[in-house]
Amino acid sequence: MHIPEAHSVLRKSDTGDLVVAADFGSAGRPSATFTELVAGLRAEHTVWETMPPPHGTEVGRDGKWHVDRWVRDIRAAELPVRAVIGFCSGSVYAGALVREISAWQRRPRLILIDPDRAERFMVTNHYEQFVRARLGVVMPAEEVDDAVRAGRAADETCADPLDLAAELGVLCRRYLPPAARQAGMSGPRSVELAEIFSSYLYWLAAGSTVDGRREWATATALNSNTDGFGLDAFPEAERADLVAEVVQFDVSHRELMRDPDVHRTVDGLLQEGD
Repeated sequence: MHIPEAHSVLRKSDTGDLVVAADFGSAGRPSATFTELVAGLRAEHTVWETMPPPHGTEVGRDGKWHVDRWVRDIRAAELPVRAVIGFCSGSVYAGALVREISAWQRRPRLILIDPDRAERFMVTNHYEQFVRARLGVVMPAEEVDDAVRAGRAADETCADPLDLAAELGVLCRRYLPPAARQAGMSGPRSVELAEIFSSYLYWLAAGSTVDGRREWATATALNSNTDGFGLDAFPEAERADLVAEVVQFDVSHRELMRDPDVHRTVDGLLQEGD
């Protein structure tokens, strides 16, 4: 079996097809991950999850570069791609992957879990939320406000989302390690935290350059009950034609990929067409 360079292997099967999960997975995040979703699936398919490039190599890389990197891996696997599943802003990348994969095989099923956009304003918003959450518990309010103001200044001066991510990444590496060390985190781990979050900002900014939403028209969306997440994040006028089918769950955004009913629904979608 091909060993992927740009994906992590969540499940290996000798009998099934390939399922690709598009997300920025990171340990310790509050929202459930694809690792938890896959653990609850019965379908015997190989499952890969997209990985960001090594820290430092993502600078200036647009969404097409990321998609092309993943597609090279997928083609080398020489397995039929059964489905692509996107979570949150990873849904934009999932749509782009479906479009590329459809160039050499039958169109894979597209499943979106609480789908969201990837847009420039979200890069600054996530920076501010993260800074306030991480710095606010250990640093004076004035220093937290300084970090927020620095982010807003970068937002005003950087027209390109990739340039904005680069500037915010510099700020992450300036402000986050000292705060993390004050909270008791080791020096290397505090730097790693800043690097992971700056990589996420690059990933999100690059996603804003990807035209993946056109493919959503054929997708099944699994939607949580959390206000402002999934389809609820979109203007009401856009929702009707955004996806082909919506399955609503009385489950929070954070718990969606841990939920047994979601696991059963994904299993059913993966079995369709057998």
